[in-house]
Amino acid sequence: MNKIFQHGTLELIMAGLYDGTLTFSELLENGDTGIGTTHGLDGEVTIIDGHAYQTKSSGETVEIVDLNTTTPFASAHKSSTNSLKIKSSPLTFNLLDELINQQKLTNSFLSIRAHGTIKNLQVRVAPKQNKPYPDFSTVAASQPVFNYENVTGTLVGDFGNDLYTGVMAGGWHIHFISDDRTIGGHVLYFDTDNVDLEIDVFDTLNLHLPTNNTDFTAHDVNFADLQAAIAQAEK
Repeated sequence: MNKIFQHGTLELIMAGLYDGTLTFSELLENGDTGIGTTHGLDGEVTIIDGHAYQTKSSGETVEIVDLNTTTPFASAHKSSTNSLKIKSSPLTFNLLDELINQQKLTNSFLSIRAHGTIKNLQVRVAPKQNKPYPDFSTVAASQPVFNYENVTGTLVGDFGNDLYTGVMAGGWHIHFISDDRTIGGHVLYFDTDNVDLEIDVFDTLNLHLPTNNTDFTAHDVNFADLQAAIAQAEK
């Protein structure tokens, strides 16, 4: 059994429930690779080789050394025994979608790890929020965007079928971390001529919910326009 662990749901983030409800120490027990954010929606987190890195809205990237730091939403996994590996491949979001369609992987939970030099990279970073929290659509309207060229690093992210929209993004949710660990963020656009690509295939999503958090237990899910709001926020 190959599993990907996820704490919280994307719908909770869309609704503005940004309180951290799981420590990174607990998260990293479930995997050495993943993505997420921190308490208060403070930046974008990329987990690679068992280390968690936080990219802040200033553009600065730092390692999370205090593993009591908490997250409202994050995923982690170990390498799957079922994977697809491609060496020296061009890659974009469109090529990635074409590949998983050709390989008939679109009904599975997937993760990506792609290393190389990214010719053009655009990332955004959620700025830290304070209570009372705005919903994520409001945050997304003013979050900083950074553009880079010819930066070497790793794309890390997850894929879920549209069926799971709300739990996950529905489609790809990818972060980036540079080799020197100084550049990161949530990927809006990328293109590259040459990366080493690995796609892990998972048969199990281990969903962990913050059942001890009163905001979560009192939350009423608003399904109206949820998919459209997530799609807009992920762009």
